[in-house]
Amino acid sequence: MGFRVAAIQLALGKASYSKTISDAKFAVTDAARKGARIACLPEHWLLEYRDKVGEAIEELSRIAKETEIFIVTGANYVKLDCGETRIRSQLIDSEGKIVGIQDKIHLFLAEKKSATPGDSFQLFKTGFANIGITICYDNVFPESSRTLALKNADLLFVPSRITAQDMETWLLYLRTRALENRIPIIAPNVTYPPKYVGGSVIIDLAESSTNIIASKIVASAQEEEKVVLADVGIEKARKLRRERLRERKPNVYELS
Repeated sequence: MGFRVAAIQLALGKASYSKTISDAKFAVTDAARKGARIACLPEHWLLEYRDKVGEAIEELSRIAKETEIFIVTGANYVKLDCGETRIRSQLIDSEGKIVGIQDKIHLFLAEKKSATPGDSFQLFKTGFANIGITICYDNVFPESSRTLALKNADLLFVPSRITAQDMETWLLYLRTRALENRIPIIAPNVTYPPKYVGGSVIIDLAESSTNIIASKIVASAQEEEKVVLADVGIEKARKLRRERLRERKPNVYELS
């Protein structure tokens, strides 16, 4: 079983919130029009408009319902009623309802001063796939994606905000996580050259004639604002993941 996914690469530095959310909604609509079942936005794409995050999620919910697409909202600072601030990603279903919330677990540098980390990785079950979300720096830690793989995630979304100088390392982490967990990864990034140069990717699995599995970038962006699309298959990945995870020996991984 295969279906289309989208990584939405958004540009920073726009003149207003209105332009920022308008472009995001247009990109989601374009992804839906081109057959995507689910689209993911990048991390901190609303950083300049932190006070508008709630309003943005409401607008994205309306677009999700209108176009019948699932949306991973990326990840943005969210102020909770208890007074805490989280870096939060919401999963919106095709009826416009928030059906999942994932908070960033591993906060990066200055984020530690302004946010509280989450405490668990959640699996979100939809009618077409089990979804996991690791937010940017979460992906550095192999336990993050492995936990979701062990929970039977079919797709891993990694909304990110990666600088130009760190692109090579970011792509290495992404391809490694896809390979070691036998899972497709959808990873959108922001763009605002020269500091941020986009490079959003969708990674799937490929098998050689000698049955060696590799992780392969099947779609990507350069520096332009873009909707990156690819068809991914999850049945083959499920089989490969089951085979690989069965060969784990947890009893020997414990620290003595």
